[in-house]
Amino acid sequence: VHNRIIEHTESIAFFGGDEVEHEVADGRWKKVADHIRSAQLETLRFNIFNNFTIKQTPDIVAFALRMMYAQGYMNDAAILSDGGGSKVSSGGEYIQQTVMRSFRSFGEAFDLQETLGQFIGTLENVTDLMYTLEDLSAKNDNSARNPSLIQSDGDIVFEDVDIVAPGNICVVSNLNVNIKPGKPVVVTGPNAAGKSSLFRTLGGLWPIPKGKIKRPSNEKGVVTPKEVFLVPQKPYSVTGSLADQITYPEKIKSAERTNEQEAALLGLMTLVGIPYLVEREGGWDAVAKWEDVLSLGEQQRIGCARLFYHNPKFAVLDECTSAVSVDVEEKLYRAAKERGITSITISQRLALEEFHTQELKMGDANGKDGWALRDIEN
Repeated sequence: VHNRIIEHTESIAFFGGDEVEHEVADGRWKKVADHIRSAQLETLRFNIFNNFTIKQTPDIVAFALRMMYAQGYMNDAAILSDGGGSKVSSGGEYIQQTVMRSFRSFGEAFDLQETLGQFIGTLENVTDLMYTLEDLSAKNDNSARNPSLIQSDGDIVFEDVDIVAPGNICVVSNLNVNIKPGKPVVVTGPNAAGKSSLFRTLGGLWPIPKGKIKRPSNEKGVVTPKEVFLVPQKPYSVTGSLADQITYPEKIKSAERTNEQEAALLGLMTLVGIPYLVEREGGWDAVAKWEDVLSLGEQQRIGCARLFYHNPKFAVLDECTSAVSVDVEEKLYRAAKERGITSITISQRLALEEFHTQELKMGDANGKDGWALRDIEN
C-alpha cells in the first residue's frame, strides 16, 4: 500500500484522494493487526500445551506410577521386612528417572522434528532454485540452438514468421521483412498490434512456431548488445553508480576507470543533453535509486547514451524518445545515423520519416496476416 501511494503521490494529491487512501491503509493495517493477534494467540496456546506436556506431565506420571508401585507395600510389616523400605525408595526413584528420561527423549524428538522441518524447507528452496537455474540454462541453450533463429553476418531477416503471444494469440502471420544495415525501419500500429512482440521474437524471448529469423549474433548464436540493442520507453535503471547507468550491462570499477573513459562518458552525456547530471548527482560514483531521482525524459536520454556507448549494428527503439522534445529527438536519431546504427523504431504513428527508409504497419487493418510493408520516399 505504501509503495503504491509513494509511486502515485502526485495523482492522489491532485484528485484529493487522501481520505480514500487513508481508509485503504487503515483497512490493510487492521487485517495485519488481526493476523498478528491471531498468530500470537495460537503461539500462546501451543506454548502452554508444550510446557505442560514437556515439564508438568512427567512429574504427574512419575508420581502416579510411584504410588501404584508403593501399593505393593500397603502395611508396615511389608515395608520393614526384607528391606521393603529400601525397595520402595529405590524402585520409586528408578520409575521417576525412567519417566523423566523418556519424556526428555520425546521432547528432544519434537525439537528434532522442528529442526528437520526447517532443514527440509531450506533444502526444498535450494533444490527449486537449482532446478530453475537448470531450466533457464536449458532454455538459453535451446534458444541458441533454435533452428528458427539463424546467425547472420549483416541483415535482420524475417522469413514467413508467425508471432504468437502467450495464450496462443497469433498477432502476425507470414511476416517477411529484410532489414539491411543503413536502412532504418519504423514499425507502426495501434496498441496490442504486436509491435513489441517483434523484438521479443528477434531476441529469442518468445518461441517461433513457424518461419525463420536471421539476425546478427555471437559465435554461440546469442544476440548481444554489440549486435542488437534495445532502448525501451522506460529504460532499466540498474542498481549502481551514475557511470553504471551508461555502461550497463558492462561495469567499470571506479578504481579501474581512466580519465579518458570518464571524458568519453561525459561526451555521451553532452550528446544527449544531460551533462549537468554528473555535477548535480555528485560525480560518476554517485549511487541512488535512479528511477526516482531522474525524470522520465532524463531516463530516456540515459538510455540513448547507453545505446551510443555500446554502438551496436542495430537498435530497437521502443518509443524511447516519447518524453523529449522533437528537436532533441531529431538530434538523437541523427547521432545514431552518423554512428552507423540502424534504427528499428517502434511507434504508434509515423514520425521522423527522414530517418527511416521503410514503414512496417502492424494490426488487423493491414491485411489478413496483420502486417504491411511500404517504402518511405525521402
